[in-house]
Amino acid sequence: MTKVSVEGLDLFFKAKSVAIYGASITPNSVGQAIIQNFIKPQYEGKVYAVNPKYKQVLGVKCYPSMQEVPEPVDMVVVAVPARITPRVFEDIATNGAKAAIVVSGGFSEVGPRGAELENEVVDIAMKHKIRIIGPNCVGVIDTHSHVDTFFLPEYRCGRPKPSNIANISLVSQSGAFAAAVADWTSELGLGISKIVSLGNKCDVDDDDLLQYLGDDPTTQVICYYTEGYDRLKGRTFFETAQKVAQNKPILVVKSGRGKRARAAASSHTGSLAGSDCVADAAYKQSGIIRADNFEQMFDMAKALSMQPPAKGDRVLMVTNGGGLGVMTADALEELNLAVTPPSPELEAMYQERLPKFCAVHNPIDVVGDSNATRYDIVFKEAIKSDEYDIFVVGMLLQTPSLGMDVTNVIANHQRQSGKPFVVVSMGGGFTTKAGEIMQLMGVPTYATGEKAALAAWALAKYGETKYGQEFNKTIRSDES
Repeated sequence: MTKVSVEGLDLFFKAKSVAIYGASITPNSVGQAIIQNFIKPQYEGKVYAVNPKYKQVLGVKCYPSMQEVPEPVDMVVVAVPARITPRVFEDIATNGAKAAIVVSGGFSEVGPRGAELENEVVDIAMKHKIRIIGPNCVGVIDTHSHVDTFFLPEYRCGRPKPSNIANISLVSQSGAFAAAVADWTSELGLGISKIVSLGNKCDVDDDDLLQYLGDDPTTQVICYYTEGYDRLKGRTFFETAQKVAQNKPILVVKSGRGKRARAAASSHTGSLAGSDCVADAAYKQSGIIRADNFEQMFDMAKALSMQPPAKGDRVLMVTNGGGLGVMTADALEELNLAVTPPSPELEAMYQERLPKFCAVHNPIDVVGDSNATRYDIVFKEAIKSDEYDIFVVGMLLQTPSLGMDVTNVIANHQRQSGKPFVVVSMGGGFTTKAGEIMQLMGVPTYATGEKAALAAWALAKYGETKYGQEFNKTIRSDES
């Protein structure tokens, strides 16, 4: 399909009028679930139902065809059997709509006959300059405009919310994963701007969305789940990524590492999984950060959306629990981050200002009777020395001497220094609440040292892409 400008993708996220083609009165049907999303008060646009069987659906007037709808609509959601979809697109063209999401399956993912139908739809859409997301997808959620085409009832699939601090957008080739992430992130309290399920990618593809989200002011980090790329589109995607990654982090989870997984990906969405080694090399060259799974991706995305990229790989670990410090330092070193000791001058300053029983190497252990003042001393002197690029902070609040004022100390030093901070807050209800407060202040907080180490690694990895030769990478000797 000849591409219209990427600005045309706005219609998928900011549609002020939507038609549901295949709207239904049948409980638990796809056509009913989608129209339920658009009659919620949060969506402020106009909603039209299209189905020759009905006069109205859920109180919305129902038209026999798009030709009968009294005005051009911004977007049509198509939920009809695949065999009649070409005829439906001819009807959509009579209305003048320029965006369509095809949630129906039965296209290229099922074989040659389905691929023929898909090509027929694409030809009609190309002729009338209609952009398509799908087919075989769940479409989009935009948490700002409340456009929501996911045909999954909210009591089964929660909807994420935007954040006042930072927001992540996810593009997923799999509709099931897009839905699962929507549900999962609704409970995480993670700021989400958009979730897009691309399905078979007959028109709008990874590259289109990457360009669009790269310019989207509501997206701080771009995340992808993909099962593969075809040769031509894959090349343009990586070329685009090289440019976008200079301004925004891009994270990818790619499946299809093994032979059976590649075969499954091909039958799932008709995609080419391709060589995993080739994809890995392309990710590194274009500045994309690859995650092994969704949990890793969102741990990294949380840090990247809240904190500035690191200007080097030198990490200072500060904790009031020695064991946590040792385990986190292990995790940091396994990720090839530099857990370097303080200079003799900085160490002497700590020995002078901290109690003698504190360990002042790296990790710095301010020990279990610490209050917020000891943390304040460590940060103040380390920032002044400029010996470290990232701060990982163990905040064990089970000890009665450490009060909630430590959250203000951490957040203030982060803001004033402009250096990235990552916090570990292990424990139950009280510490979880402290972590939530910390995140409201813009500092990402994790339940384990390993997760915090991965977040620190992502901040350094993106810093390397962002700053290039100016990134301060520690030269390591080969000595053990």
